[in-house]
Parts: sequence; C-alpha cells; structure tokens
Amino acid sequence: MLFVRWILRHPFTVMCCAIVIVLSIVGFASSTYDWGWQVLATGQEDVFRHHRWWGLITAFLAVDGGGALIFVVPFIVVVVGAAEQLMGSWRTAIAYVGGSAASGLIGFGLSWVESTYLGFLPLNAPSIEALSPATGVICAAMAASSFASALWRRRIRLGASFIAVTLFLYSGGAGDFYSLVAVPVGLVLGFALGGSRSKFRLIRSSHHEIRTLLAAVVALGSIGPVVAALIGSGSGLLSIYGLLAVDVDHPRTALIGLLPVAVGVVAAWGILRGRRAALWLAVCIQVMMSAVMLGVFVVIQPETMTAIAEQANEEVDPYIWQTLTGSALCAILPLASAALLILLRKHVDVRPSRASAKRFLVITLSALAGTALISFVGILSISDQFRPVPTALDILRALPLRLIPHTFVISDGLAFVPTTHWAHKVWSLPAGLFWAAVLTASCLLVLGRTAVIDDDDRVRARAILERGGGHTLSFMSTWPGNSFWFDEVSDAAVAYRVQGFVAVAVGGPFGPAFADPQVVERFVRFCGDHGWTPTFYGVDDATIETFAGLRWQRLKVAEEAVLRPRDWNPTGKKWQDIRTAVNKAGRAGVVAKWTSWRELSLLQRSQIQAISEAWVAEKNLPEMGFTLGGLDELVDSSVRLMLAIDAEGTIVAVTSWLPLYGTDDAGQPRVNGYTLDFMRRRTDAANGTMEFVIAAAVEQAKSDGLEILSLSGAPLANAAPESSTLDVRGSVVAQILDYVGRSLEPAYGFRSLLNFKKKFQPEFVPLWLLYPDTTDLPAVGAAIGRCYLPRLSVVQLSGLLRDLRPKPTQEAHREPAA
Repeated sequence: MLFVRWILRHPFTVMCCAIVIVLSIVGFASSTYDWGWQVLATGQEDVFRHHRWWGLITAFLAVDGGGALIFVVPFIVVVVGAAEQLMGSWRTAIAYVGGSAASGLIGFGLSWVESTYLGFLPLNAPSIEALSPATGVICAAMAASSFASALWRRRIRLGASFIAVTLFLYSGGAGDFYSLVAVPVGLVLGFALGGSRSKFRLIRSSHHEIRTLLAAVVALGSIGPVVAALIGSGSGLLSIYGLLAVDVDHPRTALIGLLPVAVGVVAAWGILRGRRAALWLAVCIQVMMSAVMLGVFVVIQPETMTAIAEQANEEVDPYIWQTLTGSALCAILPLASAALLILLRKHVDVRPSRASAKRFLVITLSALAGTALISFVGILSISDQFRPVPTALDILRALPLRLIPHTFVISDGLAFVPTTHWAHKVWSLPAGLFWAAVLTASCLLVLGRTAVIDDDDRVRARAILERGGGHTLSFMSTWPGNSFWFDEVSDAAVAYRVQGFVAVAVGGPFGPAFADPQVVERFVRFCGDHGWTPTFYGVDDATIETFAGLRWQRLKVAEEAVLRPRDWNPTGKKWQDIRTAVNKAGRAGVVAKWTSWRELSLLQRSQIQAISEAWVAEKNLPEMGFTLGGLDELVDSSVRLMLAIDAEGTIVAVTSWLPLYGTDDAGQPRVNGYTLDFMRRRTDAANGTMEFVIAAAVEQAKSDGLEILSLSGAPLANAAPESSTLDVRGSVVAQILDYVGRSLEPAYGFRSLLNFKKKFQPEFVPLWLLYPDTTDLPAVGAAIGRCYLPRLSVVQLSGLLRDLRPKPTQEAHREPAA
C-alpha cells in the first residue's frame, strides 16, 4: 500500500525510470544486433552534423550497460523523487528534461571552444558519445534546492556540486562535463520556476561556512583518487591518480592506498566540527601527497618531454601534454590546499586535550619506528629476491618510500624492486601497517576530548546562579560533567555537555540575565564556532519565549509537576491518599526531618547509602545521570534533605531538594523554591511513606514562605495526550517516544512516577527539547542518551534491548521506588 501511494505521488519519477530502462535496453540491443536504430545518437557530430536533435534528450535518458543501469535507477528514484516531492511533478519534469537539453547545448558549445582553442590540453573526453542521466538528476536537484528549507538548500547544492566537480576532475568524460554544467543551469531553473532566491542563513557562526568549505576541499582531495582508481584511466585533469592507484599484479595490496584516503576523510570530518588537530592532520596529508606527486612528475617529465621532442615536426598527441600537466597539477593542488588550510586555521579553533595529542604522537611515532624496523629487517633478510640486490645502506635510503602505498611509487625511480611474491609482500606490508596505525590514531584524536573542565569555571557559575534567575533545572548545572559558557555581555551562563558533536544544554541560561534572548543567540554562535550542534533540554513554558527568535523545532520530553506551597491545603476527596499516608505514618511513629547531608551523623549517611545501593541493585541498568542526581549530588550544602525516620531512628525514606534561586521584592538574591531530585525508600518501608515525605516537604516550604516547589519532570511520560496541532513529523516522533517510554517502564518506572505525582494535584508543565532541525534529532537523541547513561556497558545495553520489548501488563500505577 505504501509503495502504491509513493508511485501515485511521484508520477514523473516513475515515468523517468521507465524511460531510462526502456531506452537503455533498446539502445544496447540496437548496437549489439545492428538494428540500425539511432535512438542513442548522442555525440556532437550526430546532433549538429547529422541533425539527430533528439540526442539532446535521449543522451540524458539512457545508460550504456546493465551494470550502470543498476546504479542509475535507484539514484533517480532517490534524488528525482525527493525533487518531485519538493517542487511538484511539472517543475521536476521541466528541470530534468529542459535542464538536460540546456546543459547539453552549453556543453557542446564549450566542448567546441575547447577543441578549437585548447586542443593542446583536453580538459575532458571529446563528445563522441555521452550517456549521462546524472546531468538531469543534478539539474533537478539544484532546481529543487530553491524550494527547500535553508538548511536543506545548502546541503543539496553542496552535495550536487561536490559530485559534479569530483567526476569532472577525476573522470573527465563528456557526460561528467555536462553534469558540471548542470549545476548552474539547475540553479537558474530553480529561480525561474518560482523557487526562493533568499540567501542561505543558519543560526551559527560564519566560521561554520568556512569550515564547511575547508572540509569539502579536504574530502574532495581524499575521495577523488578513489573515483579515479575505480574509473582507471579517465580524461580528467586529475585522472593520473587512476593510473597510479591500480596494481594489476597485486590487486589486494592496492587496497592499502585506501588507508590514507580514510585518514583524509576523518580529517575532513574533524575540520567540519572545528577540530584544530584535524586541520593539521589534513595539512600533513596534503603536503605528503604533493611530495609524492612531485616525485611522479620528476620521474615522468624527462620521458614525456622526449616524446614531445620526437613529435616536434608533427601534431603532438594532446594526451601527452595532459599527462605532464596533470602530474604537475596533482603536485600543486595539494600544496595549495595545505596553504589554504593554514591561512584559514583561525576558523578551526578547537584544541585537543593534551592526553589526546600525546596519544596520537605515541601511536604515530611507534608505528613509524616499528614499520621502519620491519621493512629494514624484512628486505635485508630476503635481499636476494630484489633486483638489483640492495645493500643495507640502499635499504635505509629507501625507507621513506616504504611508508607510501606502493601504487603511488613509480618503479622507474626506485633503486631496487621486488621480483617474487614474498618480496612484494615485504615491500608493501609496512605502508599498510603504518597507515592503519595512523588511521586509528587519527580517529582517537579527532573524536577525543577537547574541553577540560576548570574548577574556577564551576565556582564562577555557582556565583552567577546564586545571584538569582533561572529555572527549576538550573541548579543541576553545578553538577560534575558539565562545561560552562559565560556570556561576556550580560550576567548569565549556560551549562552544557558535549556528546559526539552535540552540545546538550541543561535547560536554558541561568543568572540575572537568563531571560535575555541574545544570551541564547550568543551561546548558539559559540557552539557553531566549536563545530557543535546546540540543543536545549528541559526548557519550560515560562522561558520558552526566550528561544522564539531561533525558530527551532521543539519536542515535549517530560512533564514537570509544580506545586504552589502557599496554596497547599490537602482537603477534599482528591487528597484522600495523601491524608491517609500522613495519618498512617503518624500512628507508626514515623517523623519527618528537614536537614542537609552535612548535618547527618555517620550512621544516618550510611543508612542513606544502603537505601540507594539496594535500589540500584534491583535495576538491570545503572543509575541515570545528567538531570537525575545520585548520592554524589546530596553532599552540596545548599541541597536540602527531607527524611522519614521511624520510631527506632532508622531512615526509611529520603528525598533531596535542589534550590531555585530568585530575588525578593527588593531585588536581593534568595531561594524562592526547591526542585525534587533524589528519591529513595527502603524496600520494607510501608506503603505511603513517600507520600508522607513529600507532603512534609510541601508543609516545610509553606512555612518558609516559598513560592514554588517542583516535583521535577518525568521523562518519556505525558500527563495528557499530545495536542492535535502537532505536524506529521512531530506526531511520528511523539509516537516513537511514547513507545520507548512504555518499553522502558519496567526498567525505570517513569510513568509510574508520573502517576504517583498526580496524587498531589500539581500543575503539569511541559518540558521541551529545542533543536535546530528535524534532521538533527537522531544525533541529538543519541547525545542525550549518552548524557543520561555515559557508562552503559555492553551487558547493560543488551538488558536495555530486552526491556525495549513492549510489556503493557507491567505498567502499573504503583508507588515509585525512585
């Protein structure tokens, strides 16, 4: 049913795929069986001299083989299908067909100029025959980008341009040239068809755009040689990589050449995320590649110049010039890329930790020494299997070449070469070991820690917090594991945790200027400078307007139960359970005590520790962190405890309360309320004990004249159904979260906790997750999961997966154990 619905919504995509399949089969059969049909007469001569004008269209609606058809049809389904969804069927048809024809005409014209005036240096293969549906696909994608959101507009344009430039430089076929022309043609068509002409804007620092450019340059230089190697001998200016990356005699060892490529991709990813270490890694790779290609140029230059001299009295084969120019260009471009990276290094400013940098150096230098030793001993031990037989000095001189994949080393410039199978293994193995070690070290360096928490920052953040201003989660910002950003303009700060490349802020800003929207904007810019995706977790309705200027997506992640102590009056039928619990505790001799950790005796502390450890032992999963405190968070002198102590002096239940700082009528800082955090009871405690403890806390807050008492939020649980005004994406995500909440109920009991809080008749306030774009949600979700469970083991993860199975019968309205 879903497949049929997709077909009905994408008629042009379906028709395009059908035409490509039919024309490709007909064209292949016609050329094979000599039927004389000229359906695929697509070359420049066919179109202009023989007036087969249909070639301008059929050239972009067929491929030249079954293998290509297997890749092209899914490509059309994904890209053209997405374009049709963005701008409709008729616009997509115009963009694909009209854009292909326009690209072909322009491409033919430019090819004529090239062959007439630049014949000595062909930039791409001549347009004898060009079958390239990719041209129409890129046209449709570029046109559709004008109908996409700002975020996807940039992604589509960058992706299409990246593919087109890579194919042109490293392959250089006529179809690749048309695909390159299709980039501006599709862009113009998008504007002409009514697309948006607004400039791309993203709520991040402008540094991000520069990092994206640098990352694209590094990625292009890394992936391009792979494209050239797959093609073999192309006609692009950089296609010489294809000649160097192929080893017909030893194809498996040629895979070693992919390791430096992988290091380059890791470096590009790190640059995109602002990692300075990744930038210097990329610089080293570019310089090394330049040196290698310079060696290739030095080796082939005399032979090439000799061939040119021998053809002095006749027309020189232009591809001889292309070989010479291409090798020189391959040596110059990496050096230029390295210079560009160095000049713009200030935009990539996240330093690695000392531990990460030291680990990288240790691994790299150890691999360097180890592979050099292996190479020297290995070649020396079987030196008779090389020609000429090398001496120990010859081997030492050639050791730097052993770190380079052997396919990039021209044999004409070597002092000795292997002659047997085992000699070739010893010859190529060191490079593989070295680059595997460098790849491992690079991943650890780029993905390693970058922020070091300074105790001075924590003291400064605490001072800002206590000056007043914030929300019910603000005190959690003082917990270990948080980094701090301080606003240089106003008296405010943000606590955040970085997981992967996502910065998860604990609620919103705190401090006297916490409600200033510009504080949020400056923090978002700070995250952009460091290559992080910012997100705010646990924002309440009272401060949601502070974030309105971002125009971000939001998702309800919890319900916060809020009480007003001044209005506390547990009378009436709704309060029956609370009154019963209080009366039962009184008859049993259980009393409440409002205290702090420092005021407790050693025996009382040990009792609380025993209660907590017993609770943890019952769980298949560890205690959550982030916004859920444990024993470590009780020791703060500002955290208050409400204990239930039985007649024998034994603590049977404990709750902790985090202060909410505000100001009084005179503007002086004070504690305006508390937020419930830690909540544990003994396994043998009587039912109703926890209700008694919380009721006692509310009475205490009322007597102290406090304004608010939060029972905190219940993650993945809702007090009421989601509003029907949510869009489709929001509804789907909400359903997923609802499923996860039901599945995790046996493990953590969030919904039971929510039902327990309902007994106190609170005001339920939604807590929101704010994030830039829907596409960021998977990464944001994973980052929040790591914030809550940073040390989740494999065994515990398997337990979590078992708990994710629906168990509807286990969702009971029971008193929570936490």
